[in-house]
Amino acid sequence: MDLLNKIPKDKLLHFFVGSVILFLSLLVFNTLASISIVVLVALIKEVVYDDFLGKGTPEVQDFIYTILPVSYTHLTLPTTPYV
Repeated sequence: MDLLNKIPKDKLLHFFVGSVILFLSLLVFNTLASISIVVLVALIKEVVYDDFLGKGTPEVQDFIYTILPVSYTHLTLPTTPYV
């Protein structure tokens, strides 16, 4: 539990939002599409919302924490053949 206290709350929030987006998209789409959606949303948030519009601070770590749930999903969920 001490490790969670060392991670900034902002990064944990990015991880949580990435997890929610991934979970909801997996209900509708296959694994590859869901992974793509999470990566695209995280990229758009950091580049467009934070950097281009100037409404936040673009950080590579925020992007990484947002897409981190994807790595767990990629390792644990079976993938379907991609057409």
